[in-house]
Amino acid sequence: MFASSPVRAFVLPTILFVFSAAAFAQFGASVAGTITDKSGAVITGANVTLTDQSTGVAHNAVTGDSGFYRITGLPPGRYQVTVDAGNFKKSAKTIDVRAETSVSGDVVVETGSATETVTVTDTTEGLQTEDATIQGTLSTVEVESLPAVNRDPYELLRLSPGVFGDGARFGDGRSAGFPNGSGAVSGSAGPGGSSAAIFQVENQQPISANGQRVTSNDYLVDGVSVNSLEWGGAAVITPSVESVQ
Repeated sequence: MFASSPVRAFVLPTILFVFSAAAFAQFGASVAGTITDKSGAVITGANVTLTDQSTGVAHNAVTGDSGFYRITGLPPGRYQVTVDAGNFKKSAKTIDVRAETSVSGDVVVETGSATETVTVTDTTEGLQTEDATIQGTLSTVEVESLPAVNRDPYELLRLSPGVFGDGARFGDGRSAGFPNGSGAVSGSAGPGGSSAAIFQVENQQPISANGQRVTSNDYLVDGVSVNSLEWGGAAVITPSVESVQ
């Protein structure tokens, strides 16, 4: 039986999946930007409202002397950035926020009545300049459509950039992994990934993210750690594919 309230989940250092909102989540994504006019002059004291379009939850900030603002602790999703700055037209744009990342929210306002609104509809981003993190995001369609061993969505981590893991298995179903991870004969080897699918209490995927050890993988659900206390790089919760957004 599945929970009535789906959740969001992701994996660090490689981002995995996003679940729909749940209460008391501790998210690490943020939106930061500078409010300027067309001449490039910064706008101080501008009211910035960031609204989650799926839930309607709003977050507010005011630009400082440099025209800069930052809003943190955001769950992934699509947001509308609205700027209200005195003798300037109200401006709005839509941005996509991914899990545990910082997104640029720069807005250029136009001189005019505050009762007029300028809406930016082209939100296609080029190079990500906020940080140098290598990441990947899988959509609901990909999670539900792509083959996953024993319906374990963590198996799809191998499709993320910077992640290596061949997914080989021994005859008894155990994952054949790296010397420092599941399937290995060593003191650090944990329980093999997906050998009991979503019913496996501790699930250690044999994957290396950007050259790191298997035991360095960090699993979060709704921003809360679900790492095993016994095995490094193992999750004590494995969601079903239907619950993944």
